[in-house]
Amino acid sequence: MCAALLFAAVPARAAELCETAEQRGQSSHSKNDKQDKQDKKDQPPAGREGPKKWWIDAELRRELAITDQQSAAIEQIWQKSLPQRAEARDRLEKLDAVLQKMILEAADEAAVTAQLDRIGIALAESNKARMQMLYRMNKQLTQEQRAKLDAKVRAMRERDGRRGGPGVR
Repeated sequence: MCAALLFAAVPARAAELCETAEQRGQSSHSKNDKQDKQDKKDQPPAGREGPKKWWIDAELRRELAITDQQSAAIEQIWQKSLPQRAEARDRLEKLDAVLQKMILEAADEAAVTAQLDRIGIALAESNKARMQMLYRMNKQLTQEQRAKLDAKVRAMRERDGRRGGPGVR
């Protein structure tokens, strides 16, 4: 069981590195509209900075010794998971909007509870898809790279005074 928790911690930390690092902003100037559209497709929803692609970022690649092959494989995993993760996020937003309306309209408790159950299921499915993506990314790294990534995320978390979520210390 301890091994499972330790194994789950590295992908979660990798995700946090993605999410935290890009919150500081990742701006690039594109050469044409087609590239701009592709870049926007990969961006998070308005009002939320998304993950910096640590497997592409030159400095992080150098620090972690990420090869071109690893970077390409991890990017492919990221891209393949985008539609499923976007769908899950949209589903959660719609379910939450219904819940908010129910609360404002003082719906009966049984209906609110049923809606909360639907949200819980959707959230679990979203988390499962995210963790599967992180697991697949994790498999592309060597043990040494995973340790470096874990240390990088820990340092960032300590600097930002943040704590990890489930499976993360």
